[in-house]
Amino acid sequence: MSRHVLAIADLADEEIESILHRAEEMEAALVRRGDAGALPRSAAGRIMATLFYEPSTRTRLSFEAAMWRLGGAVISASDMKSSSASKGETLADTAKVVSSYADVLVLRHFWDGAARVAAEHADVPLINAGDGSHEHPTQTLCDLYTLKRAKGTLRGITVAIGGDLKRGRTAHSLVRALARFKAKIVIIPARGMEFPGWLLQKVAEEHGYRPTVARPGDLKALARDVNALYLVPARPHQLTLFTDTEFDLEERLAEAEPITLDALYMTRPQRERRDDTTDDGVEYLRVDSDTFEDPTMRHTVLMHPLPRTGEISQDLDRDPRALYFRQAASGVPVRMALVEMVLAERVGCEVGTASTRAEPGATRVGPRCANPNCITRREEVQSERRFRFHREPAGRAHLVCLYCDHETRIQVIGNRKSKRYHLYEEPMYGYLDAWLREDALVIFDSVKQAEEAAYKPYKLGPQKSIMSAQEIDRALDELTDAILRDTPELKDLVIVGVRTAGAFLAQRIVERIRALRGAAVDLGVLDVQGGGDTIPSWPGAPGVEGANVTIADHHVVIVDDVINTGWTAKDALACVWRAGRPLSARLAVLVDRGHRQLPLKPTYVGKHLPTAPHERVRVRLRELDREHRDRVVIYSYVDPKAAA
Repeated sequence: MSRHVLAIADLADEEIESILHRAEEMEAALVRRGDAGALPRSAAGRIMATLFYEPSTRTRLSFEAAMWRLGGAVISASDMKSSSASKGETLADTAKVVSSYADVLVLRHFWDGAARVAAEHADVPLINAGDGSHEHPTQTLCDLYTLKRAKGTLRGITVAIGGDLKRGRTAHSLVRALARFKAKIVIIPARGMEFPGWLLQKVAEEHGYRPTVARPGDLKALARDVNALYLVPARPHQLTLFTDTEFDLEERLAEAEPITLDALYMTRPQRERRDDTTDDGVEYLRVDSDTFEDPTMRHTVLMHPLPRTGEISQDLDRDPRALYFRQAASGVPVRMALVEMVLAERVGCEVGTASTRAEPGATRVGPRCANPNCITRREEVQSERRFRFHREPAGRAHLVCLYCDHETRIQVIGNRKSKRYHLYEEPMYGYLDAWLREDALVIFDSVKQAEEAAYKPYKLGPQKSIMSAQEIDRALDELTDAILRDTPELKDLVIVGVRTAGAFLAQRIVERIRALRGAAVDLGVLDVQGGGDTIPSWPGAPGVEGANVTIADHHVVIVDDVINTGWTAKDALACVWRAGRPLSARLAVLVDRGHRQLPLKPTYVGKHLPTAPHERVRVRLRELDREHRDRVVIYSYVDPKAAA
């Protein structure tokens, strides 16, 4: 079975150390390559095929140079627009065919997870040279090599990573590698370009570590006041971002540890992966000679995967601390070491890595991945195992895409033996787990999909009405009054409703504000499962067809029907943050039923309703209820086996 390198996780720590050590030997051999026998001939008689669906200079040429230096040969498809891909050939078919021409494949692709699909169909080792916004493991090897040569070690160093961290695949791989080597990490994202939640969650789960967050404008202030760009967050990252007050730098500095900043790693804006222009005009960390004048940064090295597009001044090119051209040069010896390793393992018929094995907890069923750029949404994937289950405390569970690592919330589960379905809730995890082991589990995108598959719902316990239409109206009046008291300037207010019931409640609040103040307030609809970076305006609003609400520098009130565990509220806050940095973010809910798993407290509550853990609250609105009336009901959870 071939040894593939699709992600930095495919290499063990000792393997990374071995590659870096071998790269030093390769670099020394390159220096004296005029001497006969200086360079190894470990790839003699072998062929590398490079398949680049995206433009590349450094990565492609360094891979090809590495193969030639090892005594091998290269066949290249540097412009896939001139290949059979332009005729509609799938990536799977291309990988299958080309692997019969070569001994190793190197792939760069614009879709997340493309490298895994190609590896599933290739008969030779495949190396990922960058897949969409997902990962770029070989660039990370070059980064680690450069850092180790400059600092002598990787363990315990402090590295700040700045720029477009949302779409920068080099940063995605690097932060996971640095966490493994116990480095201290500070992230300095441009607004709206923060690390994806799934990535930070994975780093936290695998290494028990959460990077510290700073703003682009904080770099010089931190350099003046402390010896490092290193702050210790008191709470998990995703919860510290969303407060009603501005980021208090002085308060954070009071908790800072005086550690020297060893490296600043910059990335460019990934404009080729943007689907809109919302990033235009945002504050972006730009580094010039003034940045490095402060004595506290005299030992800080500056790195960049290149190409740069203005975020690093050319004035720094002659500064000995600027290592980005050295990074690029390291691509040849590092990739020589990597190619030599995968070819040697192929000769030895060693077993492949976890990249192509069925992962524990992987499932053959599941909805479409929530990531719109995942290859599973672009091409038909033949593999039956597309997701693995991830369970958090108290039964919250979601699916993790095996191709792009994005999370997808479990919405509806079914039992293929009983042909029944149920909306997934935390108490049902035991059934989900049992049905999976019994090979009876089916996961649907929606109730509609389940019913179209001829599944019928499990029965619920009797429902009891706890709020009438009049009580709902009074609660909305009180919520509206409270929001108005806290918002003196309505022009800065944006109301965002969580789809679906929360959006209709938000619309009613906006209508009340118009009636009371005669002011039109922007209204957006938020889909916590959408995975996008914008929040669309309320459908049908005059003059805003296809428009998005503006979040940056506004006071945002998120409206939902019920707060249960708090996870939906957290996801909604993350969506708001991705859409732009607000002046404040407040949460308004019609019903707070308690039993939260997260320390999130709504700012405005229509009705506090203590409930038992097995009870559920459902808000039925006239816009959504088949009887066209408003009411809030409570019902008991029923054992699905008994209900069958």
